[in-house]
Amino acid sequence: MQDDSAQGRTGTPSGDADPIPATLVIAPDRAEERSAPIYDWLVVGRECAGIDERHRLLIDDLTISRTHLELRLDFALDQAWLTDHSTNGTRLNGQRIERSVPVRIKPGDRVRLGSSELQFRSRRFDMPETSGFTVSTEMKTIRHVTVTEMVMVVGDVMSFSTIAETTDDRVLLENIDRLFAVLRKILARHRGTLTNYAGDAFFATWEAAHETGGTSAAGTSDAAREAVSFAIEAAETVPKIAADLELRDPGGGPLRMGWGVAFGPGAVSLMTGMLVTVLGDTTNVAFRLSGIAGRDGWPDVLVTEAVHRAAAPDFAFTELPAIQVKGRRKPVEVLGAGRL
Repeated sequence: MQDDSAQGRTGTPSGDADPIPATLVIAPDRAEERSAPIYDWLVVGRECAGIDERHRLLIDDLTISRTHLELRLDFALDQAWLTDHSTNGTRLNGQRIERSVPVRIKPGDRVRLGSSELQFRSRRFDMPETSGFTVSTEMKTIRHVTVTEMVMVVGDVMSFSTIAETTDDRVLLENIDRLFAVLRKILARHRGTLTNYAGDAFFATWEAAHETGGTSAAGTSDAAREAVSFAIEAAETVPKIAADLELRDPGGGPLRMGWGVAFGPGAVSLMTGMLVTVLGDTTNVAFRLSGIAGRDGWPDVLVTEAVHRAAAPDFAFTELPAIQVKGRRKPVEVLGAGRL
Protein backbone atom coordinates (compact mmCIF):
# COMPACT_ATOMS: atom_id res chain seq x y z
CA MET A 1 0.00 0.00 0.00
CA GLN A 2 1.33 3.46 -0.88
CA ASP A 3 0.19 6.42 1.22
CA ASP A 4 2.00 9.36 -0.39
CA SER A 5 -0.74 11.84 0.51
CA ALA A 6 -0.09 11.26 4.18
CA GLN A 7 3.67 11.83 4.10
CA GLY A 8 4.61 14.55 6.55
CA ARG A 9 1.00 15.24 7.44
CA THR A 10 -0.22 12.30 9.48
CA GLY A 11 -1.79 12.49 12.92
CA THR A 12 -3.33 15.61 14.40
CA PRO A 13 -2.95 19.14 13.03
CA SER A 14 0.47 20.67 13.67
CA GLY A 15 -0.87 24.18 14.18
CA ASP A 16 -3.48 26.75 13.26
CA ALA A 17 -1.65 27.62 10.03
CA ASP A 18 -2.35 24.18 8.57
CA PRO A 19 -5.48 22.75 10.24
CA ILE A 20 -6.64 19.26 9.38
CA PRO A 21 -10.44 19.03 9.75
CA ALA A 22 -10.62 15.28 9.09
CA THR A 23 -8.46 12.23 8.45
CA LEU A 24 -8.86 8.94 6.65
CA VAL A 25 -7.20 6.20 8.68
CA ILE A 26 -5.64 3.23 6.90
CA ALA A 27 -5.78 -0.12 8.76
CA PRO A 28 -7.63 1.33 11.77
CA ASP A 29 -6.98 -0.22 15.20
CA ARG A 30 -3.99 -2.18 13.92
CA ALA A 31 -0.30 -1.85 14.61
CA GLU A 32 0.27 -0.52 11.07
CA GLU A 33 -2.44 2.15 11.40
CA ARG A 34 -1.64 5.49 9.77
CA SER A 35 -3.71 8.40 8.55
CA ALA A 36 -4.08 10.64 5.53
CA PRO A 37 -5.36 14.19 6.06
CA ILE A 38 -8.50 15.52 4.40
CA TYR A 39 -8.35 19.29 4.02
CA ASP A 40 -11.41 19.76 1.80
CA TRP A 41 -11.52 16.74 -0.55
CA LEU A 42 -9.57 13.54 -1.05
CA VAL A 43 -9.47 11.03 -3.90
CA VAL A 44 -8.55 7.41 -3.13
CA GLY A 45 -7.39 4.94 -5.74
CA ARG A 46 -4.58 2.99 -7.33
CA GLU A 47 -3.32 5.89 -9.45
CA CYS A 48 -5.51 9.02 -8.97
CA ALA A 49 -3.96 10.47 -12.12
CA GLY A 50 -4.16 14.25 -12.35
CA ILE A 51 -4.75 14.69 -8.60
CA ASP A 52 -2.19 16.65 -6.62
CA GLU A 53 -0.42 14.97 -3.72
CA ARG A 54 -2.36 16.96 -1.12
CA HIS A 55 -5.67 15.54 -2.38
CA ARG A 56 -4.89 11.90 -3.08
CA LEU A 57 -4.38 8.65 -1.25
CA LEU A 58 -2.79 5.85 -3.28
CA ILE A 59 -3.38 2.19 -2.46
CA ASP A 60 -1.45 -0.47 -4.35
CA ASP A 61 -4.13 -3.12 -4.97
CA LEU A 62 -5.27 -4.32 -8.42
CA THR A 63 -8.85 -4.84 -7.17
CA ILE A 64 -8.98 -1.13 -6.38
CA SER A 65 -9.77 1.18 -9.30
CA ARG A 66 -7.37 3.81 -10.56
CA THR A 67 -9.78 6.44 -9.19
CA HIS A 68 -11.87 4.47 -6.73
CA LEU A 69 -13.71 6.95 -4.51
CA GLU A 70 -13.87 10.56 -3.44
CA LEU A 71 -14.47 12.21 -0.07
CA ARG A 72 -15.66 15.82 0.12
CA LEU A 73 -16.16 18.04 3.15
CA ASP A 74 -19.03 20.52 3.22
CA PHE A 75 -17.98 23.11 5.79
CA ALA A 76 -21.16 25.18 5.44
CA LEU A 77 -23.42 22.23 6.38
CA ASP A 78 -20.84 20.48 8.54
CA GLN A 79 -21.28 17.30 6.51
CA ALA A 80 -18.98 14.88 4.70
CA TRP A 81 -19.85 12.97 1.54
CA LEU A 82 -18.48 9.77 -0.02
CA THR A 83 -18.87 8.94 -3.73
CA ASP A 84 -17.90 5.62 -5.29
CA HIS A 85 -16.43 5.70 -8.82
CA SER A 86 -15.06 2.17 -8.90
CA THR A 87 -15.29 -1.03 -10.89
CA ASN A 88 -15.56 -3.40 -7.92
CA GLY A 89 -17.55 -1.27 -5.52
CA THR A 90 -17.18 0.26 -2.07
CA ARG A 91 -18.74 -0.71 1.26
CA LEU A 92 -19.69 1.79 3.94
CA ASN A 93 -20.04 0.13 7.35
CA GLY A 94 -20.37 -3.23 5.61
CA GLN A 95 -23.07 -2.16 3.14
CA ARG A 96 -22.33 -1.85 -0.55
CA ILE A 97 -23.10 1.69 -1.78
CA GLU A 98 -24.39 2.78 -5.15
CA ARG A 99 -21.96 3.90 -7.81
CA SER A 100 -21.71 7.66 -8.53
CA VAL A 101 -24.31 8.50 -5.86
CA PRO A 102 -22.92 10.64 -2.97
CA VAL A 103 -23.72 9.25 0.49
CA ARG A 104 -23.20 10.78 3.91
CA ILE A 105 -20.22 9.61 5.92
CA LYS A 106 -19.80 10.38 9.61
CA PRO A 107 -16.91 10.21 12.09
CA GLY A 108 -16.17 6.59 12.97
CA ASP A 109 -17.65 5.16 9.77
CA ARG A 110 -15.58 2.46 8.07
CA VAL A 111 -15.00 2.08 4.37
CA ARG A 112 -13.83 -1.08 2.62
CA LEU A 113 -12.37 -1.13 -0.87
CA GLY A 114 -10.58 -4.20 -2.16
CA SER A 115 -8.75 -5.75 0.78
CA SER A 116 -8.23 -2.40 2.53
CA GLU A 117 -10.23 -0.96 5.40
CA LEU A 118 -10.32 2.78 6.07
CA GLN A 119 -11.97 4.81 8.82
CA PHE A 120 -13.20 8.40 8.63
CA ARG A 121 -12.25 10.39 11.73
CA SER A 122 -13.07 13.96 12.66
CA ARG A 123 -14.42 16.11 15.46
CA ARG A 124 -16.78 17.69 12.94
CA PHE A 125 -19.12 16.64 10.11
CA ASP A 126 -21.69 14.87 12.27
CA MET A 127 -24.62 17.22 11.63
CA PRO A 128 -28.04 15.61 10.99
CA GLU A 129 -29.09 15.21 7.36
CA THR A 130 -31.23 17.88 5.65
CA SER A 131 -34.18 17.44 3.39
CA GLY A 132 -11.77 13.43 -17.03
CA PHE A 133 -8.39 12.27 -15.84
CA THR A 134 -5.44 11.10 -17.94
CA VAL A 135 -5.01 7.45 -16.98
CA SER A 136 -2.26 4.93 -17.57
CA THR A 137 -3.02 1.91 -19.73
CA GLU A 138 -0.18 -0.18 -18.32
CA MET A 139 -2.35 -1.99 -15.78
CA LYS A 140 -6.04 -2.80 -15.97
CA THR A 141 -8.22 -3.06 -12.89
CA ILE A 142 -9.02 -6.67 -12.09
CA ARG A 143 -12.80 -7.20 -12.11
CA HIS A 144 -13.72 -8.73 -8.79
CA VAL A 145 -16.58 -11.25 -8.80
CA THR A 146 -17.99 -12.81 -5.65
CA VAL A 147 -20.72 -15.40 -5.16
CA THR A 148 -22.69 -14.80 -2.00
CA GLU A 149 -26.05 -15.66 -0.45
CA MET A 150 -28.49 -12.79 -0.66
CA VAL A 151 -32.13 -11.81 -0.69
CA MET A 152 -33.22 -10.16 -3.91
CA VAL A 153 -36.27 -7.97 -4.46
CA VAL A 154 -37.55 -6.96 -7.88
CA GLY A 155 -40.40 -4.54 -8.51
CA ASP A 156 -42.05 -4.50 -11.94
CA VAL A 157 -44.46 -1.85 -13.24
CA MET A 158 -47.65 -3.54 -14.43
CA SER A 159 -48.67 -3.05 -18.09
CA PHE A 160 -45.54 -1.00 -18.70
CA SER A 161 -45.19 -2.02 -22.36
CA THR A 162 -48.69 -0.77 -23.10
CA ILE A 163 -48.08 2.44 -21.16
CA ALA A 164 -44.76 3.08 -22.91
CA GLU A 165 -46.31 2.59 -26.35
CA THR A 166 -48.74 5.47 -25.85
CA THR A 167 -46.62 7.84 -23.71
CA ASP A 168 -44.04 10.46 -24.66
CA ASP A 169 -40.56 9.20 -23.74
CA ARG A 170 -39.69 12.29 -21.71
CA VAL A 171 -42.91 12.06 -19.69
CA LEU A 172 -42.28 8.35 -19.18
CA LEU A 173 -38.76 8.94 -17.89
CA GLU A 174 -39.68 11.85 -15.63
CA ASN A 175 -42.56 9.97 -14.01
CA ILE A 176 -40.66 6.72 -13.49
CA ASP A 177 -37.78 8.73 -12.04
CA ARG A 178 -40.14 10.40 -9.53
CA LEU A 179 -41.57 7.04 -8.56
CA PHE A 180 -38.20 5.35 -8.19
CA ALA A 181 -36.82 8.28 -6.15
CA VAL A 182 -39.40 7.50 -3.47
CA LEU A 183 -38.56 3.79 -3.64
CA ARG A 184 -34.90 4.58 -3.11
CA LYS A 185 -35.72 6.45 0.11
CA ILE A 186 -37.74 3.47 1.36
CA LEU A 187 -34.90 1.17 0.36
CA ALA A 188 -32.39 3.21 2.36
CA ARG A 189 -34.54 2.90 5.48
CA HIS A 190 -34.52 -0.87 5.06
CA ARG A 191 -30.75 -0.99 4.50
CA GLY A 192 -30.92 -2.46 1.02
CA THR A 193 -28.66 -1.81 -1.97
CA LEU A 194 -30.08 -0.58 -5.26
CA THR A 195 -28.51 -3.03 -7.66
CA ASN A 196 -29.86 -1.85 -10.99
CA TYR A 197 -32.69 -0.37 -12.96
CA ALA A 198 -33.86 -2.58 -15.82
CA GLY A 199 -36.29 -0.40 -17.75
CA ASP A 200 -39.36 -0.38 -15.52
CA ALA A 201 -37.91 -2.85 -13.00
CA PHE A 202 -36.43 -1.85 -9.65
CA PHE A 203 -33.86 -4.36 -8.36
CA ALA A 204 -32.44 -4.37 -4.82
CA THR A 205 -30.39 -6.79 -2.73
CA TRP A 206 -29.59 -7.62 0.88
CA GLU A 207 -26.48 -9.72 1.40
CA ALA A 208 -26.72 -12.38 4.09
CA ALA A 209 -22.94 -12.40 4.44
CA HIS A 210 -20.11 -9.99 3.78
CA GLU A 211 -16.54 -10.65 2.77
CA THR A 212 -15.50 -10.68 6.43
CA GLY A 213 -17.38 -13.88 7.20
CA GLY A 214 -19.69 -16.63 6.03
CA THR A 215 -23.44 -16.82 5.90
CA SER A 216 -25.21 -17.11 9.25
CA ALA A 217 -28.79 -17.91 10.17
CA ALA A 218 -29.07 -14.56 11.91
CA GLY A 219 -27.68 -12.70 8.89
CA THR A 220 -30.04 -14.50 6.55
CA SER A 221 -33.02 -13.80 8.79
CA ASP A 222 -32.15 -10.10 9.11
CA ALA A 223 -31.72 -9.76 5.36
CA ALA A 224 -35.00 -11.54 4.64
CA ARG A 225 -36.97 -9.45 7.14
CA GLU A 226 -35.61 -6.17 5.76
CA ALA A 227 -36.25 -7.27 2.18
CA VAL A 228 -39.84 -8.37 2.80
CA SER A 229 -40.53 -5.23 4.85
CA PHE A 230 -39.26 -3.12 1.97
CA ALA A 231 -41.36 -4.98 -0.61
CA ILE A 232 -44.53 -4.64 1.46
CA GLU A 233 -43.99 -0.94 2.16
CA ALA A 234 -43.13 -0.31 -1.49
CA ALA A 235 -46.29 -2.12 -2.67
CA GLU A 236 -48.38 0.04 -0.30
CA THR A 237 -46.63 3.28 -1.27
CA VAL A 238 -46.55 3.02 -5.07
CA PRO A 239 -50.30 3.64 -5.63
CA LYS A 240 -50.15 6.72 -3.36
CA ILE A 241 -47.23 8.23 -5.26
CA ALA A 242 -48.61 7.14 -8.62
CA ALA A 243 -51.88 8.97 -7.94
CA ASP A 244 -50.02 12.25 -8.55
CA LEU A 245 -48.15 11.09 -11.66
CA GLU A 246 -49.14 11.80 -15.25
CA LEU A 247 -48.64 8.14 -16.11
CA ARG A 248 -51.76 6.02 -15.81
CA ASP A 249 -52.34 2.34 -16.31
CA PRO A 250 -54.37 1.25 -19.37
CA GLY A 251 -57.58 1.42 -17.32
CA GLY A 252 -56.91 5.02 -16.25
CA GLY A 253 -55.91 4.21 -12.67
CA PRO A 254 -52.60 4.87 -10.91
CA LEU A 255 -49.57 2.75 -11.69
CA ARG A 256 -49.07 -0.45 -9.73
CA MET A 257 -46.05 -2.66 -9.29
CA GLY A 258 -45.68 -6.36 -8.57
CA TRP A 259 -42.90 -7.46 -6.23
CA GLY A 260 -40.90 -10.69 -6.22
CA VAL A 261 -38.60 -11.72 -3.37
CA ALA A 262 -36.15 -14.62 -3.63
CA PHE A 263 -33.22 -15.92 -1.59
CA GLY A 264 -30.16 -17.76 -2.83
CA PRO A 265 -26.67 -17.38 -4.30
CA GLY A 266 -25.81 -14.61 -6.71
CA ALA A 267 -22.66 -13.66 -8.62
CA VAL A 268 -21.86 -10.04 -7.73
CA SER A 269 -19.77 -7.64 -9.79
CA LEU A 270 -20.01 -4.35 -11.64
CA MET A 271 -20.47 -4.09 -15.38
CA THR A 272 -19.30 -0.99 -17.23
CA GLY A 273 -21.67 1.92 -16.76
CA MET A 274 -23.97 -0.02 -14.41
CA LEU A 275 -24.69 -0.22 -10.73
CA VAL A 276 -23.91 -3.40 -8.82
CA THR A 277 -24.74 -6.38 -11.02
CA VAL A 278 -26.10 -9.67 -9.63
CA LEU A 279 -26.67 -12.64 -11.89
CA GLY A 280 -27.88 -16.21 -11.36
CA ASP A 281 -30.93 -18.44 -11.03
CA THR A 282 -32.19 -16.64 -7.90
CA THR A 283 -32.07 -13.33 -9.74
CA ASN A 284 -34.10 -14.79 -12.58
CA VAL A 285 -36.71 -16.16 -10.16
CA ALA A 286 -37.12 -12.77 -8.46
CA PHE A 287 -37.60 -11.06 -11.82
CA ARG A 288 -40.12 -13.67 -12.98
CA LEU A 289 -42.14 -13.44 -9.76
CA SER A 290 -42.31 -9.65 -10.04
CA GLY A 291 -43.95 -10.07 -13.44
CA ILE A 292 -46.64 -12.30 -11.95
CA ALA A 293 -47.30 -10.53 -8.62
CA GLY A 294 -50.38 -8.33 -8.52
CA ARG A 295 -51.86 -9.80 -11.70
CA ASP A 296 -54.80 -12.16 -12.09
CA GLY A 297 -55.55 -12.31 -8.38
CA TRP A 298 -51.98 -12.95 -7.21
CA PRO A 299 -50.80 -10.93 -4.16
CA ASP A 300 -48.73 -7.81 -4.81
CA VAL A 301 -45.75 -9.38 -3.00
CA LEU A 302 -44.68 -12.94 -3.81
CA VAL A 303 -41.85 -14.61 -1.89
CA THR A 304 -40.12 -17.94 -2.33
CA GLU A 305 -40.28 -20.65 0.31
CA ALA A 306 -36.67 -19.92 1.29
CA VAL A 307 -37.58 -16.30 2.04
CA HIS A 308 -40.65 -17.44 3.98
CA ARG A 309 -38.54 -19.71 6.20
CA ALA A 310 -36.00 -16.96 6.88
CA ALA A 311 -38.50 -14.15 7.54
CA ALA A 312 -41.24 -15.98 9.50
CA PRO A 313 -42.97 -15.28 11.86
CA ASP A 314 -42.75 -11.51 11.38
CA PHE A 315 -45.23 -11.35 8.49
CA ALA A 316 -48.56 -12.75 7.37
CA PHE A 317 -47.91 -15.35 4.68
CA THR A 318 -50.55 -16.84 2.38
CA GLU A 319 -49.99 -20.29 0.94
CA LEU A 320 -50.28 -20.37 -2.85
CA PRO A 321 -49.93 -22.93 -5.64
CA ALA A 322 -46.43 -23.42 -7.01
CA ILE A 323 -45.64 -21.25 -10.03
CA GLN A 324 -44.08 -22.51 -13.24
CA VAL A 325 -41.93 -19.54 -14.24
CA LYS A 326 -40.78 -19.02 -17.80
CA GLY A 327 -37.54 -20.73 -18.79
CA ARG A 328 -37.28 -22.87 -15.64
CA ARG A 329 -37.98 -26.61 -15.51
CA LYS A 330 -38.94 -26.85 -11.84
CA PRO A 331 -41.92 -24.94 -10.42
CA VAL A 332 -41.26 -22.36 -7.70
CA GLU A 333 -42.88 -22.72 -4.29
CA VAL A 334 -44.29 -19.28 -3.43
CA LEU A 335 -46.32 -17.49 -0.78
CA GLY A 336 -47.99 -14.12 -0.60
CA ALA A 337 -46.53 -11.73 1.98
CA GLY A 338 -48.24 -8.97 3.96
CA ARG A 339 -48.27 -7.27 7.31
CA LEU A 340 -49.44 -9.11 10.40
